[in-house]
Amino acid sequence: MRHRSASHNFGRHPDHRRAMLRNMVMNLFEHGRIRTTIQKAKAARPLAERIITYGKKGTLHHRRLATEVLGSTVAAKVAVKKVFEELSKRFAERNGGYTRILRLPRTIRQAKVDLPRGQGANRSKFYGTRLGDDATLVLWELCEAEIRKKEAAKKKTRQRKPKAEAAAGEAKQG
Repeated sequence: MRHRSASHNFGRHPDHRRAMLRNMVMNLFEHGRIRTTIQKAKAARPLAERIITYGKKGTLHHRRLATEVLGSTVAAKVAVKKVFEELSKRFAERNGGYTRILRLPRTIRQAKVDLPRGQGANRSKFYGTRLGDDATLVLWELCEAEIRKKEAAKKKTRQRKPKAEAAAGEAKQG
């Protein structure tokens, strides 16, 4: 029996694993919700909740501890600033449990031909398992989060003149 194997290793070296978890937590703070595997979400949850607790305490010492946990990159400093200014106020009344893990439903996969036109590339977004390795996917989100939807890029259209105005403009020129 192998003892002391309680941590999540993910088959990565410690530095790589630490960087992966830091990036997941920073993305969670930035977007409010991320889609990941259940094992990664469970491993990163204590890290995120500890940083939010530091944000609620709000002292310089706790800000430095949070920066130490997330690293000293520009993205980490932005995430720490957001935790201490916005998230600490949102979770002021809450005693722990700042994040939740929601399993995505396992659905029957459809063939690419069965999907409506134009949705072939995005078909992995419909499912609760990853297409490559069948890993269980979850939504890991902040409780009481204000999740912003991505705004669809608006198409630029040329404004055309009505035919009567266009004909009048040509008549004046010629």
